[in-house]
Amino acid sequence: MATLCELDEKEWGKWVKTRPKIVRENCEKFPPNKLYRLKNTGHRVTIGAYAEDGTMRVYVSGDYNLVAFERQVFGIKPEDLEECDLPTKDEMLGSFDIPLDEIVKDVKEKQND
Repeated sequence: MATLCELDEKEWGKWVKTRPKIVRENCEKFPPNKLYRLKNTGHRVTIGAYAEDGTMRVYVSGDYNLVAFERQVFGIKPEDLEECDLPTKDEMLGSFDIPLDEIVKDVKEKQND
């Protein structure tokens, strides 16, 4: 399973202790320095935030996936996540995000054709 960075365990623990119980539980089960797989899509994700309703916000990025666009997804339930490994060396990664000005330029060019 992939550990993305080291946590300052002392500081992390101090912060976690100040959170509501459900947030503490999710922090302990799903630390933010690990890589997770979103079971329903197969995307690898990182934790962005822990909500008091027991869900989490995750980041779906081109760092660990091949995606049309990078995004944050809210309302992810703990049971929808599992720890996973880093992508393999031969796996395609990245994002097809296109800057808005390039899209506008392309649309205008097609209108003039």
